[in-house]
Amino acid sequence: MYLKEKKAVVDDALKRYFAGGNPFYNVMQYSLEQGKRIRPILAIASYEASGGTDTAGIMGVACSLELIHTYSLIHDDLPSMDNDDFRRGRESSHKKFGEARAILAGDGLYAYAYELMTAGADHAPEKMEVVATVSRAVGPKGIVYGQVLDIEEHKELNPKTLRLIHLNKTAKFIAVSIQAGAIMARAARAVIDTLYSAGIFMGILFQYTDDILDMVGKKDSLGKTPGKDDKAGKLTALRVYGLDGARFRAQRYAALAKKRFLKLGARFNVFSELTDFILNRTF
Repeated sequence: MYLKEKKAVVDDALKRYFAGGNPFYNVMQYSLEQGKRIRPILAIASYEASGGTDTAGIMGVACSLELIHTYSLIHDDLPSMDNDDFRRGRESSHKKFGEARAILAGDGLYAYAYELMTAGADHAPEKMEVVATVSRAVGPKGIVYGQVLDIEEHKELNPKTLRLIHLNKTAKFIAVSIQAGAIMARAARAVIDTLYSAGIFMGILFQYTDDILDMVGKKDSLGKTPGKDDKAGKLTALRVYGLDGARFRAQRYAALAKKRFLKLGARFNVFSELTDFILNRTF
């Protein structure tokens, strides 16, 4: 219920942010549609649990995270990367609009994200901190580095390399999405730091479930092509640990995340629900 309610709020906000733009906004918006909105929901949940009361005030930051995530998906699907023609239950951006426009759509979403993140004169110090933390998580110290590792050939099934991929490709951005809400709510530094560390566990869990679903998921529910990572010989949890081993480790990371969130008290119980959703998701 929480996820459904907050997803509707985020979807409405995204429609407003893309209303009235030039025709190319429609190309960018195409790839935004049908998303789960996990990252903006995590930011909103953190903001509210940390005492934030102005949901409208967090919305620009929350939606900016979805724009950055979508940009990464558009570029990830390109022929020179994962070469996937299917995303979020429809044609990938490069199949729908051509490779050049897909690249530009990703570029546009990434730039527009920071416009949304910094809009308005209020909470300027907090927004600056969010910009700094998000930039680190999605740049060459985070997602970009994770993607570089992901496209390399890995002849050895090295668990340390797998964790490095999971940490940078997915976990840091999940953790920063949670952290961003607490920063905007002006939470205590100890709370912000605890949320980040819990978010790392949640983010690694998220990538474990992604790896598992690539093997056992169905195209209609996933909204993308299953089995591609295995066919491409990528270093995944399934290749390193097998299906049962990957499921065991996913459960372990879920338990670690929930234990860390519980340290913050009952106000943060929503994160136990969100962790269970990620662990048991089928899409």
